[in-house]
Amino acid sequence: MPFLLIRGTFEPTSGVPDGDSVRFQAENDTLFDKLEGRIEFKSGGQVQLRYEGIDALEKAAIQPFSSNATKRNIELLGGEQSGLPGYILSSHADGNGRPVCFVFTGAPPDWDNTARGDELQADLLRQSVNYKLLQEGYVYPMFYETLYKELRDEMVAATKEARAANRETWAGDRSTEGFEVNIPPDLSALPPIFPKLWRRLQSFYQRRSNRNKGIEAFVRELSRGKDRLFTIPDQRWIKFSTALEVDGNNIKMLYKPEEMVFESDVRLERLAASIATSSIFA
Repeated sequence: MPFLLIRGTFEPTSGVPDGDSVRFQAENDTLFDKLEGRIEFKSGGQVQLRYEGIDALEKAAIQPFSSNATKRNIELLGGEQSGLPGYILSSHADGNGRPVCFVFTGAPPDWDNTARGDELQADLLRQSVNYKLLQEGYVYPMFYETLYKELRDEMVAATKEARAANRETWAGDRSTEGFEVNIPPDLSALPPIFPKLWRRLQSFYQRRSNRNKGIEAFVRELSRGKDRLFTIPDQRWIKFSTALEVDGNNIKMLYKPEEMVFESDVRLERLAASIATSSIFA
């Protein structure tokens, strides 16, 4: 899978870092122009990174899991100080203008940044902050179709290792075992669950008119959204709502996080662009 290598410094004292994101100051920010998608620059030319292949619990979710992930992320980057040297490997930006990337500390390897970039191999992937956070159980896997299978397989193995050892979030995870959502809900009291599911619950229940609605109403609303995924075990495209099972106010995922590959912003933008330029709509 081709990636561009961008050197720079990590800036955990700027913005609000968390378990899967941090500010980054590139040495040469013109390299961002070669990524697919639009990059949003913060003050001073910094960008907010989005770590590829992983997803941390939100700050408003049950503690101390999210704060532990943030702390470990900063430790792996080199500590809570500015100007931490390192580099990222990225191919595209997400819909919020963040480079989706693998994050590394230390000196970069020899890398060919011509054309679309060079290939990321498994041995280097295992040195990334992304992989270490996943292997240590601080974050969940979060896969999009833009991540090649060879790299995804490495991250699946790290996930299985962390789950088998009950590390960090896996010691309390209830994503596939199921959990109850009291109505009106206190989402900060839910056990650790797949972060995308937690965020969708938050998005639904933060609307005042939804506060007293049950989980079935949440799933119906979710089915109207754009979240689509590919299920690895049975090889089919479904909506995220179809990957959930509801029993009263209990809900669970029918697939483990590493068994789902979500449709990315990049795929949707490509589809929109192809429709806009087709002869039917021209």
